[in-house]
Amino acid sequence: MKKKPDYDVIIVGAGAAGGILGRELSDAGLSVCILERGPMVETKDVSMDELRFPIRENLLWATPRVAGMTWRPNSRAATQRVFPRIPELLDGWGPGGSMNHWGGASWRFEPTVFNALDVWGQVPDGAIANWPLSYEDLEPHYTKFEYRLGVSGDAAQMVNEPPRTAPYPLPPLEQGYATNHFAQACRQLGYRPFPMPAGILTRDYQGRKRTGFCGFCMGYECTVDAKSNTRVTEIKEAQKNPNFTLLTDRYVFKITISSSQRADGVVCLDSDGVSHELTASIVIVAANTLYNVWLLLLSRDHYAPDGIGNQYGQVGKYFHQHPAFGVFGLFDERMNVHIGPSHTVMAVTDYMENRFDHTGLGFVMGGFFFGAHPAGASGQPIEFVKSIPRPEGVPGWGPGFKEFAARTFSHYYMILTLLTDPPMLYNFIDLDPHAKNQLGFPLPRLTFDWSAQKNRMHQFFRPKIVEVLQAARAENIWGGTDVQFPWRLSHPSGGTRMGEDPMQSVTDRYGKVHGVDNLFVAGNSLFPTMSAFNPTETIGALAYWQADYIKQAVLKGNLI
Repeated sequence: MKKKPDYDVIIVGAGAAGGILGRELSDAGLSVCILERGPMVETKDVSMDELRFPIRENLLWATPRVAGMTWRPNSRAATQRVFPRIPELLDGWGPGGSMNHWGGASWRFEPTVFNALDVWGQVPDGAIANWPLSYEDLEPHYTKFEYRLGVSGDAAQMVNEPPRTAPYPLPPLEQGYATNHFAQACRQLGYRPFPMPAGILTRDYQGRKRTGFCGFCMGYECTVDAKSNTRVTEIKEAQKNPNFTLLTDRYVFKITISSSQRADGVVCLDSDGVSHELTASIVIVAANTLYNVWLLLLSRDHYAPDGIGNQYGQVGKYFHQHPAFGVFGLFDERMNVHIGPSHTVMAVTDYMENRFDHTGLGFVMGGFFFGAHPAGASGQPIEFVKSIPRPEGVPGWGPGFKEFAARTFSHYYMILTLLTDPPMLYNFIDLDPHAKNQLGFPLPRLTFDWSAQKNRMHQFFRPKIVEVLQAARAENIWGGTDVQFPWRLSHPSGGTRMGEDPMQSVTDRYGKVHGVDNLFVAGNSLFPTMSAFNPTETIGALAYWQADYIKQAVLKGNLI
């Protein structure tokens, strides 16, 4: 007689996607176990400590024991850089994952993102693809995300907001002096800035307290749970279910399969290095983009010699991310940009997607800019000194630098820009043949460089940002001469692309791996193409969409 699995569902990762799936499926009566590689994190464990959090990346970011990546610019090059941690605060750790330290930006993707190939066509060497679902498919799930987690905003102020079935549950954030200063300069130039939708509570909501506008948002976990994440919402509710289990300090390194068509469970290590094999009727991989790919590729056996889901060589392909840059302005008056939420400020979206004429520009899709933003994550004093780029002529140390830092800290702000870079055929993730983490497992290797359109987008957007700072009467304007280095990650996506053709994608429209009846992938590794908008709300909406499919399939007698 076949042994009953340990659980109905095992989920790898307790972040945005994993937390939502865990609650939805356990609420439906399924026995669910989430395996999280990080430790248990509770609100009492966090504080407004600059050194501990954004500087030393302690507690909220994966450690070199289980983390890291390598990078090379193209497939002909050897590994160029080895990172013991994924750069740019992106490696989630503990229940809530990267949402523990996100800035709260809660955008819905534009409808055109979902049929990007039809709208833009293909670029040279490009891999632009339509999604196998539409904005209309996800709209109710966007709404569910906003109400379940608590998102503040005002759709009436938002320019070209896509259709929606309900208003935001909370009013938008109040804006500080620097942000209103930025917005006024934008209005002088004919732009229509509005408050960004934010996963930050502007009123007490569902037992959680509203924000105190302390300024310790991005790069920190909130000390009063005013910042929305799955740890303080979905996982907290799921833990009330007797059929829900959350196991922290569990490093999953293998998906087990008993045939080419069915997953049996996973193998993981606990904090003492002891191996455990757990079985389930349904397995969901919901880690970050690089580690979703890593786990599928590492799970090789005679049924899947090249990795699970990789029978057509699609696992790891079509990686893409956001090019980003910031331009700084110094002002005579005090701006104090470090006070209040740092990331969810005022946005200008006139150049998103197909909202403007692209004739002669040499690029597809678009971008947006927002301000006033501090240097670094939240721009607190130590992080400011570490992160602020220097204008020409300012030394990197000594009295000259001290004078610059003392004057600039309270008299500057940045305008930050996120752009779109299409997925390209030559960008991908695989396993590094040499570099390993401290447990001896191969690191994920990123082969990536920006597409040709990056320079053209930068040349289009930077003069517009400078023009805003000039309208704002900045005494000095500097920075943003290029986007970040290609190994500095900004919302990495792709690698397990969803689609209808198994020879061009890894999963179907519900994230179910092609050819494997009970294995799912969740998160932004599924994205065929990106918006310039931040991906978190779309990750969440997709997770609710997937949960509905799984629940319906189980009711029909499938999967379990």
